Amino acid sequence: MSADSTPTPRFPGVVGHGRVTAMLSRAIARSRLHHGLVFSGPRGIGKATLARGLACALTCAVSPAVGCGQCDSCRRMLCGLHTDFTVLEGQGKSRTVATGPAREVALRVQHAPFEAAAHVIVIDPADRMHPAAAAALLKSIEEPRPGVHWVLLATNLHDILDTILSRCMTIPLEALNTEDTRSVVDAELERLAQARGLEVDPRRRELAISLAGGSPGVALELLSDASLEPTKELLAATLRALELGVPAIFGGDRSPLWSAWKTAVQATPEPGELAAAAAAEAEAREEVVVVKAKGRAKKKTKKKAKKKSSKAKESPARQRAAAGRLAELWLLHLRELLLGRSGLADMPAATRIDTSTLAAHMQAIQLFQAQLVRNPNVRLSFEQLLLQLGARS
Repeated sequence: MSADSTPTPRFPGVVGHGRVTAMLSRAIARSRLHHGLVFSGPRGIGKATLARGLACALTCAVSPAVGCGQCDSCRRMLCGLHTDFTVLEGQGKSRTVATGPAREVALRVQHAPFEAAAHVIVIDPADRMHPAAAAALLKSIEEPRPGVHWVLLATNLHDILDTILSRCMTIPLEALNTEDTRSVVDAELERLAQARGLEVDPRRRELAISLAGGSPGVALELLSDASLEPTKELLAATLRALELGVPAIFGGDRSPLWSAWKTAVQATPEPGELAAAAAAEAEAREEVVVVKAKGRAKKKTKKKAKKKSSKAKESPARQRAAAGRLAELWLLHLRELLLGRSGLADMPAATRIDTSTLAAHMQAIQLFQAQLVRNPNVRLSFEQLLLQLGARS
């Protein structure tokens, strides 16, 4: 068998990232794996899954340097129950890696590995370490014990302490292709269907995959995002308003366009809310215990939270998030039209637009999307965008 026909090693549970897994597998086989690795890339593309697969490859006796995924060691690694697998996770909505847990990990790894040939510590997310937490880990990362491997997961390398980055090998990870993204999403949906009886509309699934940009994690978030349908309705109302012109754009808050805008904004979670949903559920379960002991105090807390939530629905951050989601859907719709297809389902039939106009629309929407971060008045900018596009149609 030629070198070109040799199958790419695949770590247990990992989909895609073939080039990276092959490189890591060769390094393990040659005992040349760097003790500190930084997996960088967009969120939801499988960085944590790759870290677990790497832990299997480092400790599996059945399939060394790859991992079999079936032996007792691999199964415990994949479940996060192995004594030689440690995860230092961020806490709270901000997912900040705190100083206390970081110091505990630094002390614990002084005696690792415990039962396997290697011990793997995963820091997730490494770009949200408190400076004191990073300082507490610096010496351990700089001078690790034999067999100890650090794997840092990050979306933004600029937020990792330079002294830590300089002691690690950075490995950039790319988004998955559409086929691999669909494979991961379908596997998770099948698991949820068996566990909870949940079923997802195939059209909604395909829309989520298209919007996710090669991130299965983001696609799964979108599937549970209640704002997806309201945003589709907002896009349909936007396209109709463009056809009707100025009267529809400035029709007032009760017009179809701005009614759809309000509904979409209220349904859209603020940045970070979906990623923190699991943590919020855990906190809610803990609060149930508190209710039994402090029923009256709890009622007051709920009222305050409800009032705060009502105000949050109108926050600029929520408007920017809704406008960003609308721009993503709109660009996807225009790309479909450019490819000669009919665009997203349930969109109004558009007057025939030539490819140069479609390209100009896409450029204007992309500029609107890029400027959202610094935009103090999203609705005004949205009106200006519609007027600009209407003039070009």
